[in-house]
Amino acid sequence: MIYPEFETDILISVESDVVKDFVEEVLVNGLKDYKLSVEVLVINKQESYISGNWISSTSVMNLYVSDNLIKEYVLKSTDDFECFMKNFKVIIQPIIEISKIVNKDDDLKIGRPFSLFSVFYCSPDNYKFQFLFDNYESDDEYLNALTDVFKTINLYNQPKKNKLKSIIKKTYSQSNGIKYFLYSKNNWTALDPLIEIGKEISENYIKNADKRIRKPSVVLHEDNFRKYIIFDKNWILSFDKLETMMIRPNDVSLYSSICENNLVKAKKFYDETIIPRYKRYIGVFPLREEQVEYLDYFELIISALIFAYTSLEAFANICIPSGFEYKIEKSGKTTIYTLEAIEREFALKDKFKNILKSILNTPDPTEEKWWNDFINLENIRNEIIHAKQSKSEVRYSQLLSRKIFKTIAIHKEIISFYGNYISMNKKELLEIFPYNFGYDNIIPGLTDNENYEKFFNRIHNIKS
Repeated sequence: MIYPEFETDILISVESDVVKDFVEEVLVNGLKDYKLSVEVLVINKQESYISGNWISSTSVMNLYVSDNLIKEYVLKSTDDFECFMKNFKVIIQPIIEISKIVNKDDDLKIGRPFSLFSVFYCSPDNYKFQFLFDNYESDDEYLNALTDVFKTINLYNQPKKNKLKSIIKKTYSQSNGIKYFLYSKNNWTALDPLIEIGKEISENYIKNADKRIRKPSVVLHEDNFRKYIIFDKNWILSFDKLETMMIRPNDVSLYSSICENNLVKAKKFYDETIIPRYKRYIGVFPLREEQVEYLDYFELIISALIFAYTSLEAFANICIPSGFEYKIEKSGKTTIYTLEAIEREFALKDKFKNILKSILNTPDPTEEKWWNDFINLENIRNEIIHAKQSKSEVRYSQLLSRKIFKTIAIHKEIISFYGNYISMNKKELLEIFPYNFGYDNIIPGLTDNENYEKFFNRIHNIKS
């Protein structure tokens, strides 16, 4: 029973006759002199936990609200509604006591939203809203959240288009048609089960995986979220008459890791040798053996800088989809650049300004705070690569500036910046987005029961 039919203004379902008697005594009898009608029924606990749902389709206590309740009582702030809210504080007390136990016991806590109390509503377009009350410890918290449930429903039902409608319709729902909401910062937020289950799978997968690899592909059963298959992106490296099969690395992660490892070692030298000189102006002419440490530092900082920039180049290239074309019109002539031409012909800063801006729908990157640091990173990198002797003394001086660490570290901020727009506008790219930049989640691909069984049998070498 995902959503029972009822003719009263409010239906309350519970899991035992004892609780039913308590609710009827407080609410039904409490409202006997009012028009607002309430029905209470007992549900079968075992049947209510339907296999395959993202979370349980019911709670210990459930409140089903009608359109008539919203229109005739809530929006008009009638005495009936005030009486209901007053008595609601009483019936919610047992839930509060259980919540206190759950919140204190770490063994009872789970990763997914878990609520002992839920509010359900069936929208005119036949979505089932489930508002998950997150185990609050006071009746005021429940009352505030419940009041905002009614406000959210009313906003959704407005005839004009609004942001809430758009968000809710974009979230995935299984065949049960449920749209889930969680309360945070005095606001009910629509949850996307596909994204949430992706987080779970990602977190479990990465516990035993190296974050320098490419994210796997995940095939998820569309109506049973307990069933999913993970496909690692393996490749075979052939060299010197040998073959090695391994999970494909993510270039961005690998290059950034090289940068970070060298940067940590370089920072140690800088903190121990350069920083003290600002306090005591000594060491202008370091001994020869001390100069060896400077040369070691140069190796580390140059490697860190080059691979910071290279990670950005690799990142820009993976964001350009196969088959993408970029057109430039000049003097009545149109030039079309394919992916290969873009990789070859466009400088990295132009990829950011034009190509990625177009693909990911980002604001103008030149207006971002990180842009000047990026240009500085690019300039120093180019000077290192081209190694003009006339500028070498200035170049090495720059490598000893304390600003060099911020310049190198900016590559992580830039990648995270684009990760935000990928997560909003191009979610399919999250699968190739590198780990360790704030967007580690995998968005699963969906399949029906027949194709899931085919995938499963093929992977496990089971003949159908």
